[in-house]
Amino acid sequence: MHKDVTITARIDGALSDRLVQLSTLQGRSKSWVVGRALKSYLDAELAFAEAVEEGRADMQAGRTSAHDDVAKRFKKRFKTAGK
Repeated sequence: MHKDVTITARIDGALSDRLVQLSTLQGRSKSWVVGRALKSYLDAELAFAEAVEEGRADMQAGRTSAHDDVAKRFKKRFKTAGK
């Protein structure tokens, strides 16, 4: 398990006010709220970046589909799904 580390960040006053508001409402420390927010952000951004890299690898390997083919499959799938 990793040990906790301290970081420093400069944020604007309005964001600081919102941080204080949320930490007060939740009965948590500002540090806890920032940690949760940062984790959520990093989880989402890393998942997106990994998906982009996977797509780039597919393109380099020639695993692609023509736009018209994808559009036809999309229309067929959602045309029959609504029935």
